[in-house]
Amino acid sequence: MRLQDKQAGVLPSISNYIPSQTLLSALDDSKVGIIICDRRLRYKALNQSAAEIHNVPIKAHLGHSFHQVLGSFAEKVAPLWETVLVSGQASTNLEVTGQLPTRSGVGRWVVNLFPLADRRKRIKQVGGLIVEIPPRSMTSSPLSSPAGKATAVTGNQPSSPDLEERGLLSHREREVLRLVAEGKSNKDISSVLGISVRTVETYRSRLMLKLQATSIVHLVHYAIRNHIVIL
Repeated sequence: MRLQDKQAGVLPSISNYIPSQTLLSALDDSKVGIIICDRRLRYKALNQSAAEIHNVPIKAHLGHSFHQVLGSFAEKVAPLWETVLVSGQASTNLEVTGQLPTRSGVGRWVVNLFPLADRRKRIKQVGGLIVEIPPRSMTSSPLSSPAGKATAVTGNQPSSPDLEERGLLSHREREVLRLVAEGKSNKDISSVLGISVRTVETYRSRLMLKLQATSIVHLVHYAIRNHIVIL
């Protein structure tokens, strides 16, 4: 399957930086923004999802710096990308909160950054996967009826607050969550499931997004409440 078949609008040059299979894993079941920048924090490539997050056309990004596109919001994100450039180490599951100049209201994003080396193994670019965290919706409690009246919970009914969310996770996401809750490392999960460590990181980020979790502890609590892991 070609990258273009999975998500239209990704610039061809992105495939020069990231293997297609890595992109396909990251984009599976999620709308993920992909950004490539150089050492001067200028946009070299991005996909349509990233452009939509910023509410700025793709062409208006290319060749321009973070500060030119993001305004004062760049002061929050630029240091994160610079750290990866300097250290040569990936930074994962970073939560960024703030207001973009082209959008109203405060937004939240989970950001994963990784260094991109040239043939001489020099870090020349940084790649980023950005997932927007939707605002919490005002859904009715599983213990309340649509009319807002409390309903009884019998001994045969689970009393979990996540009762209505059990269909939210895919089979693979539940597998990753179970292993995370059991204390397995990304490398261990990669070995057990036969997937790459980076794909494991992507699944963990997706779990944080879907479950609106702010820490691994929250993921463990969810897994216990929903009997994904048995103590």
